[in-house]
Amino acid sequence: MEIVIVALVGMLLGSFLSVLIGRWPHWRGVATGRSHCPNCMHTLAWYDLIPVASWAWLRGRCRYCGGPISPLYPALEVSVAAVLGIAVALFGVGSWWSIIGLVILFGLIALFFFDLIHRMLPDVIVYPLTGVVLFRILLERPDLLVNALAAGVLLSAAFGLLYLRSRGRWLGLGDVKLAFTIGVLFGYPIAIGVTLVAIWVGALMGVGLMLFRRATMTTELPFGSFWTAAAIVTILSPGWVAYLSGLLMPAW
Repeated sequence: MEIVIVALVGMLLGSFLSVLIGRWPHWRGVATGRSHCPNCMHTLAWYDLIPVASWAWLRGRCRYCGGPISPLYPALEVSVAAVLGIAVALFGVGSWWSIIGLVILFGLIALFFFDLIHRMLPDVIVYPLTGVVLFRILLERPDLLVNALAAGVLLSAAFGLLYLRSRGRWLGLGDVKLAFTIGVLFGYPIAIGVTLVAIWVGALMGVGLMLFRRATMTTELPFGSFWTAAAIVTILSPGWVAYLSGLLMPAW
């Protein structure tokens, strides 16, 4: 029952997140009127906004104008529901630590989709996420705080040097900030393993896109999405990163 409840809440959170991401380019805010169709601007009824179900029932089309509705909405809703549901199945929700862990996972999912769609990692998500991670360490494992901070500073410094050396061509400033978050979240050596896997996945994705002529050497790839995806999978199943990166890591 806990898994079902958390999955349903996850769908609602995913629906809310899709609104934020959809409005982000023009940033009309969260409470700026009701949701509407981006094609005909018709205000949507409550039954048009049921997570996943409304999109599937309407076959991805607006009820009023027949225009296409982006699959982003159900993808977000299903992703949040699936990740949070799996987390509850693995760790339960019997303590504050597990609830904070769900908040961290939701923040990582939000960053994944923001970078995937807009090629940016908003400070309004990165900073609070870092704060939640530090709060969790202080309450649960204060003995790991020095290791976590050292990993965050070193990883962020390394990416900061890359940012300065390339003058922002190789990566964005948001990646530098996310580096600190990843370092604090996992500490040494797990943070390095997560980063290596993200780099390998990004490199393979880039090569694949170039082989199919969908990208060039100058095409911008959402490294933050690869990074957060690796972080999410590591939280849910830490052993796979140890296997791929060759690093010995304890469970998260």
